[in-house]
Amino acid sequence: MSAASSPSHPTTPPATEPALRLMPMPADLNSAGDVFGGWVMAMVDIAGALPAIRRARSHVVTMAVNSFVFRQPISVGDIVSFHADVVAVGKSSITVDVHVFAERHPADPVVVKVTEARMTYVAVDRAGCKRMVGPESTLPPGGERPPLDKELVLRVVPMPADLNPSGDVFGGWIMSMVDIAGAVPAIRVARSKVATVAVDSFVFRQPVSMGDIVSFHAEVVRVGHTSITVDVEVYAQRHPENPVVVKVTEARLTYVAVDEFRAKRTIGAG
Repeated sequence: MSAASSPSHPTTPPATEPALRLMPMPADLNSAGDVFGGWVMAMVDIAGALPAIRRARSHVVTMAVNSFVFRQPISVGDIVSFHADVVAVGKSSITVDVHVFAERHPADPVVVKVTEARMTYVAVDRAGCKRMVGPESTLPPGGERPPLDKELVLRVVPMPADLNPSGDVFGGWIMSMVDIAGAVPAIRVARSKVATVAVDSFVFRQPVSMGDIVSFHAEVVRVGHTSITVDVEVYAQRHPENPVVVKVTEARLTYVAVDEFRAKRTIGAG
């Protein structure tokens, strides 16, 4: 393996898009009220695997957690971004650094670094046997291009628990992620909590499969006295051996800004 230097320690998010971006829910809390460390570790493992899969152009398995540091706790409502970069490639192994940042406090937004880790993965074939890592491809994924005028607000990988009886990702899972994705820019505009008041339109264009990297892009299209309307477009990247991006869903949702008592509040009011 080409030698990897010791893990870097950036204190601000890199300019590149995150491998994953999620918002933890109450079910992800530990008994102290912070996000469970095991949830963070699981997401770091998934985030690190994504560039490893792209580099290997095959499935990978986790071989080692070389280092893992929790710097700050994560809270429900934080927007958590996982940035991952390949730092070394061996005959069959790929080492990845993952840096995790949390955006919090919508009334006075701040981004803090919460975790950093180094993970090593091994490329495997369809039978689960170790395989050689081939030369790096310089070709971008084929298919559709996500919109440049909309922010990448969430990026997730659905798991087996998210499947419906037909083996596709359950439509309700996609709808819940779209609702969260649309709320992210609405919260920033409102600088407060928001509540969903309407799903103005929702179209499923293609099914989503387990293992797809699902990206949710959102843009505020209207701001009223208390309401914010957001367009969300959803894209899935699939087939690591020959990556392709397809548009799977589009929606428009309306949110209302609320105060600490869950009553409507005027957007822009102190």
